[in-house]
Amino acid sequence: MTDPKSTAHERYHAAMVEVKRRLRAVTRIQGAKKPRTLTLDTDNEFMWLQVRKVVELVTFASISSDETRYAALRAEAKDNPDYTRDWRVGDMLKRLAKITRHFLPIPIGNVQVVNEGRWHFDAGQEKQTLERFVEIYERAGEHLHVPNPFGEASLVRHHELLVTSRAQLVADVEYLTNVLWTHAKVGLEFDPHTSEPRDAANPISAWLVRLGNLDNDDVHIVLAEGVDTPANHEARPSEEAAP
Repeated sequence: MTDPKSTAHERYHAAMVEVKRRLRAVTRIQGAKKPRTLTLDTDNEFMWLQVRKVVELVTFASISSDETRYAALRAEAKDNPDYTRDWRVGDMLKRLAKITRHFLPIPIGNVQVVNEGRWHFDAGQEKQTLERFVEIYERAGEHLHVPNPFGEASLVRHHELLVTSRAQLVADVEYLTNVLWTHAKVGLEFDPHTSEPRDAANPISAWLVRLGNLDNDDVHIVLAEGVDTPANHEARPSEEAAP
């Protein structure tokens, strides 16, 4: 990961590189003819760990484009107002939803050049939602716990998880991949001296992200300024970050 003093988009870029590495590891295990760890269940546990970390990486990275706004929201809390100590992903995602409706990566499809300096982005095939991200995160955690050997209900549930593990993994990994592989991350205007963290605001930035070829660690980000076009997903590119 990058140094905490790195720029916001550099931190986001580093997180997406980690996301790509973990999704690549999962893909390779899914495609293996024999279990990489010698047992199918252990392979599945390893993949669930990567899925959980992918959601964690996306959550922390999502703060980057609205860090000052998120910090202001956390400062309102009586207990633990320091956002740098946050770690509960479910709570963090719900807080992000309070300060911006663009808190999750926005899947994008085909790109069309409208005119010089203006691009149009088709919506991606997948729809990102708070509920789905939290569901995947919690399900991954459930797969990583040892059942209570003294409780029948616990053992029954554990057996159910083992039986459905691989099929559920395929569905959840496909969802995360479709959301993240080519996406936009939008940041909103915010002045900590005059604004409230929950105030509506205009987009001030859009990071256009492409994870690209699965076989390498290259992640490309185009830094763009948002433009006011409610009916379209458009952006004006300004700079491309090196992979």
